[in-house]
Amino acid sequence: MKNVLRIVGLASIAFAAAQVGATNLIQNGSFQTGDFTGWTISTTSNGTWGQGFPEVTGWPAGDGKAAVGSVGEVNFTGLEEGGTLTQTFQSSGGNALIHMDFAARGAGNYDLEGGEFTMILNGVQIAQYDIGFIGNGELVVGSFTEGEVLLNGSNTLEIEVTRRFVNVNSDQFVTGIDVEGNVPEPGSWIQMGSGLLGLAGVLRRKLF
Repeated sequence: MKNVLRIVGLASIAFAAAQVGATNLIQNGSFQTGDFTGWTISTTSNGTWGQGFPEVTGWPAGDGKAAVGSVGEVNFTGLEEGGTLTQTFQSSGGNALIHMDFAARGAGNYDLEGGEFTMILNGVQIAQYDIGFIGNGELVVGSFTEGEVLLNGSNTLEIEVTRRFVNVNSDQFVTGIDVEGNVPEPGSWIQMGSGLLGLAGVLRRKLF
């Protein structure tokens, strides 16, 4: 009986060991590839990323890369309009920490509205910040870190970068997009299962 209980105990240990710790589920969240690999680029209904945007450039508040746009409306309505970045990723569900760094830089001398940054998870807004007025040449930097619960399976993270004006007078940057969550690791299960079967065989020979 002692040896049988030992097998069960080892199986429980194996189950715990096969649970993967939190890992970043987002691909190319800091645009380290120098392009938009992993991301779907779009706009809101009356929005634009700005002529020639989005592109990947240097992060204005330090090292690394960032996506940049000069967002706004195509036709003036006074509503928040601009660009979106979307990525669908897989998770085993459960708790997650979602992070993003953002920045705005004034690049004109009228209607200096820095823009609004929004994170949406599975169709639900989870974070938003409106820069408001920004001076010519001024740099405003911020970040989101949100605790959320992921679905078991496909999840979609959308980043919206918007402004209420047509005039191009500020630049918006996003980087450091990170979803720290859990995924199953099939390779670990296979290796652990093989080891358990081998151990069970050894113990069986010893018992009988």
